[in-house]
Amino acid sequence: MQINDALNACRHNYTDLVTIYDDNDNATLAKMIVNGSMYCGWIGANSCTWSNGDPVTFNNITRNFTEESCCGALNTDGTWECFNCSSQMYFMCYKQGSLNYSLIPENKTWFAAQKHCRRNHSDLVSIRNQTENERVKEAVNGSNSIWIGFRYNYSLAWFDGGHSDYEKIHNVTGETNNAGCFTFLSKQLPESWSKSNLNTCGALCYKSFIHVSSKKMSWEEALDYCSSNFSGLLRIESEDDQVETEREIKRKKVLGPVWVGLRQSRLFGFWIWYNGLSVGNWTNWKEGSPPEHQVSQHCGALEKVKGQYKWCDKDCRSEFITLCELK
Repeated sequence: MQINDALNACRHNYTDLVTIYDDNDNATLAKMIVNGSMYCGWIGANSCTWSNGDPVTFNNITRNFTEESCCGALNTDGTWECFNCSSQMYFMCYKQGSLNYSLIPENKTWFAAQKHCRRNHSDLVSIRNQTENERVKEAVNGSNSIWIGFRYNYSLAWFDGGHSDYEKIHNVTGETNNAGCFTFLSKQLPESWSKSNLNTCGALCYKSFIHVSSKKMSWEEALDYCSSNFSGLLRIESEDDQVETEREIKRKKVLGPVWVGLRQSRLFGFWIWYNGLSVGNWTNWKEGSPPEHQVSQHCGALEKVKGQYKWCDKDCRSEFITLCELK
């Protein structure tokens, strides 16, 4: 399947295409490829973005693709081509929230064009599908090639919003390979391999066990929300749970504390999970030990401390984003 099919399949049936954080993740997925029926599998890495930061999911680059310096231009026939970003040409701006495209008949470099669009419009134009590609092509109205917002990046972005510094890209052979903008994991590639083989790639998906609420609420409201719609407030019972929780918080770009299923027994003073189960041997308290009964707030949250999320006590009436366990 192609990248868009893989992306849609993962988001419909799971959570998203997988993000690879370290050698262990890479080795686990590579083993799945080697032992399975797939020759290659799409992962969630994307080395191209639009000027506004959105990942590229529709790609009409047909020639002159280079990873050294690649800024995208739309040709008169609707195809895209990579040029050195310091080249000068006309460019297309757009207005956020509308289909209002503006062709600017001034020769500028890609970065100067980007600056002009952001100052006077919203940004350089983004193209998300074939229909939008045709609209932009019509707006060009016979001009020569024009700058659009497409740009190749030297570092990978991930479709699910995950933050990973791990990269293991090989252009022709090896485990992880870059196909223009998108990346796949594969067995050793034969010399005869070409991009037409990408139809044989499957999708490597992951399923998150965490739901992140879209609205802030008190701890009691969070308890009812998670119990009514999911399996309950999130319990973190191991370092693996903690790592996955931090990844999900970063994927969703959550700022500030988040509610989890910790609460304090007002009668006895010890901390328990919302369902009455005791907190096990593994803990991650901000101060290294649970807050004491007489001076503590009675509900538990995760809060970022020096780049890491730690358990802490909060006033139960405070309103935060909530983490639930998926059913």
